Amino acid sequence: MRKTLLTLSLLFILKIGYSQNSNYQKNEISIGVISLIESPKNQKALFENSYYFVPFSNLTYKRFLNEKNAVRFSYNRPINKSFDKSGGDWIDKDEYKEQVFKIGYEYIFNQKRFTPYIAIDLTYLKSSSSRESGGGFTGNSNRLEREMESFGLSPVIGINYKIYKNILLGLESNLSIMNFNETKVLSTYQLSPEPNEVRVTEKDNYIEYIFNPIVFLIKIRF
Repeated sequence: MRKTLLTLSLLFILKIGYSQNSNYQKNEISIGVISLIESPKNQKALFENSYYFVPFSNLTYKRFLNEKNAVRFSYNRPINKSFDKSGGDWIDKDEYKEQVFKIGYEYIFNQKRFTPYIAIDLTYLKSSSSRESGGGFTGNSNRLEREMESFGLSPVIGINYKIYKNILLGLESNLSIMNFNETKVLSTYQLSPEPNEVRVTEKDNYIEYIFNPIVFLIKIRF
C-alpha cells in the first residue's frame, strides 16, 4: 500500500507536464549548509537540548517541470550518535542512528531576486537506538532497544535569493507529521544470586510532529 501511494503520487506530479519554455534551468541541486533540527524524542542522554545545529544536513535534487512547478528528491545525512561512559564493572552506553529520505512537489512563485516557494514532501524515517546501564557489584544491568519506522507528510515554506545567474541562497522551514511504528525490547540481566535474563517486547503506533525551523541552503541550477 505504501509503495502504491508513492508511485501514484509521483505519477500525479509528473502529469503537470513539462513546459516548452527554454528560458529557465530545468535542474537544481541544493546543499543544506546548516540546519537547526529538532532533537529525537526519548534521547536525552545524547541530545541535551530540544534543538541542535547540523552542518551539511541534506542534499536535494530538483527537476523543474516548468517555471513554477518542480519535483524534489531529498537525502538527509545519517545521524549517528553514541557515548560510552563505562568503567570497571559499571556499564553506561547509549547509541542512536537515523536515516531520512523525501520525495515531493514544489511550487515556486514569480521568480525574481527574492522568490518564495512552498512544497510538500512524502517522508520516510527509520531509526534505531539502544541504552544500556548497570553492572557494579551485583552485575545487574538493563538494556532498552528501539526500532522505529515512519511515513509521513512534510509541508515546507521557503525563500530563495539569487546572487548570480544560476546560484541562489535559500532559507527553509518544515514540519513533518509522522506515523511511527515502534518496537521496544527491554532486557534485564541479573548475575546474582544466579544468572537470569528477562526480555519484554512492546509494539506501539503513534503520531509525532517534528519541526525543523531553519535550513540554510546553497543552490545551483543547470
